[in-house]
Amino acid sequence: MKNILLPTDFSKNSLNAIRYATELFKDNSCKFYLLNVFKIPYFTNEALLENDSIQLAKMENDLFESSQKGLKSLIKKLDNNPKHSYATLSEYNFFINSVKNTLKNKDIDLIVMGTKGATGAKEIFMGSNTGDVIMKTQCNVLAIPENASYEKPKEIAFPTDYEISYQKEDFEFLISIVNSNNSKVRIVHFQNKNELNEEQRLNKKRLINIFKNLDFRFHTLTSTDFEVALNCFTQSRGNIDMIAIVAKHYNFFQRLFFKPKVEELSFHTTIPLLVLHKTK
Repeated sequence: MKNILLPTDFSKNSLNAIRYATELFKDNSCKFYLLNVFKIPYFTNEALLENDSIQLAKMENDLFESSQKGLKSLIKKLDNNPKHSYATLSEYNFFINSVKNTLKNKDIDLIVMGTKGATGAKEIFMGSNTGDVIMKTQCNVLAIPENASYEKPKEIAFPTDYEISYQKEDFEFLISIVNSNNSKVRIVHFQNKNELNEEQRLNKKRLINIFKNLDFRFHTLTSTDFEVALNCFTQSRGNIDMIAIVAKHYNFFQRLFFKPKVEELSFHTTIPLLVLHKTK
């Protein structure tokens, strides 16, 4: 059974991500943990701490009850799948701390989150909460753009520069998704040199061995701007329904998904991103 964490703030964006997750894993036995994190506004906190700790406790309890009510109402909106069960978690905490506590206590295999660019920087793909979860935890994360709608992943793109040594355990969760959906893997290399060096050739051979039992193919794109190249690739294929990347390749990952330069790149707003960490 897969244990999947679904953080939610009850927004349309987070509900879209939750529905995506339940549809993607509709044929898998899963326990979904719906997590809502709330905080009393700081200025209110300070005033109450000075004057009325009882009132502060009451406010926290009211927020907890409202959170639980919202989570139970949300579950009623989801499809009734006998392979799925749900648990609700309401926490008064900082968001990233709450997520880390849940990972520790619930043996989570995957976090599924909606993404929305930060206020005032809509061209940035990742919001701060999603970015924190990806960079500050060791759990697989599936980030669902707010404009994405569920499509069975026919093809999954894996962009790489062959600069790191991949291990099979890096890809276990991706392989399980590929096998469940009969997906094709498109390994996309961005070439800015005439040929691969010895280390890159070795890393490419490792990928061949890792994906040998899957339907996969290599694609080489020649471009000095690989964000644009990946965008062109996803548009030309038409069947790319997910992009996967290994989290330990942070430099490549940050350049691809945290640059304020992507307002015209359609894959940032429509294609889910799977960020892989090593299996526990």
